[in-house]
Amino acid sequence: MKPRALLSHLAEADLRLLRVFIAIAESGGLAAAELRLNISRSVISRHLKALETRLGVRLCERGRAGFALTEEGVTVLASARRLIAQIDAFRTEIGELHAHLRGELNLAVFDKFVTNPACHLAEAIGRFGAEAPAVRINLHVAHSSELESGLLDGRFQLGIQPLHRASDSFDSVSLFGEPMQLYAATTHPLLAGGGAPDDAAIRAAALVGLGYHSPNMETFWRLGLQPTARAFDQEATVALVLSGRYLGFLPVHYAQRFVDEGRMRCVGEHSFHYHCDWHAFVLRHPGPPRVVRRFLEVLRACHAA
Repeated sequence: MKPRALLSHLAEADLRLLRVFIAIAESGGLAAAELRLNISRSVISRHLKALETRLGVRLCERGRAGFALTEEGVTVLASARRLIAQIDAFRTEIGELHAHLRGELNLAVFDKFVTNPACHLAEAIGRFGAEAPAVRINLHVAHSSELESGLLDGRFQLGIQPLHRASDSFDSVSLFGEPMQLYAATTHPLLAGGGAPDDAAIRAAALVGLGYHSPNMETFWRLGLQPTARAFDQEATVALVLSGRYLGFLPVHYAQRFVDEGRMRCVGEHSFHYHCDWHAFVLRHPGPPRVVRRFLEVLRACHAA
């Protein structure tokens, strides 16, 4: 594609085009981006073509074969994310020059936290919102690797997840705990007799583990267990457990619904369990801006209480 103009300078219109492209890439296509952007697919398509013309490269393939970023598109996406994050950080820092807190607060939280009675994130958001109504809060749910990469590239300013490894890149604060137990569907053969299966039978059963570095994975190593299936979020773990073929670890608060419905039972509760310690993470260098520091103070206070 021959460029009509190169990005020798950036205008506000270029930033809008880059934001549209980020939304398209993260949504997985033009059609999926319609709901996120609240504009028609034809307008989205025009914006995408305009950006490709400005950059002089084709950013994605779209057609009957589906949507996919080109090699150039992957590079532009990473650069655009960094650029937008830097601009948002600049606006937040300028907002800090005023007496009242302003700007944006981008939070990312690991999966399945709302039903945990020890988690007071909602309370903290309410208190902070009353104190700083001019701050726009964006809350994301992200897996561990996405959360950490988002903190490093500036997409997120604060992350909340179970602590599973130390990192020189982040400072962290302990917030709350989460007990984890092993569960089986009530249709699982181990529960056919109505009694409690012994530890040997549990070890011999098919187990599902999380497919990324986590306290779950570390527990399997510590207990000498070998998962025969992997799940990449808690919802997937539930589906595999409810199949009646696998045992799996779940947060007690999250599994309780299925226990109450008579669809699951806790097994091996004295031998097969572990505890997650949830922390709030911020980037160590540079340190967090005032908006993030103040939210972290409110978050700690809510959990200390």
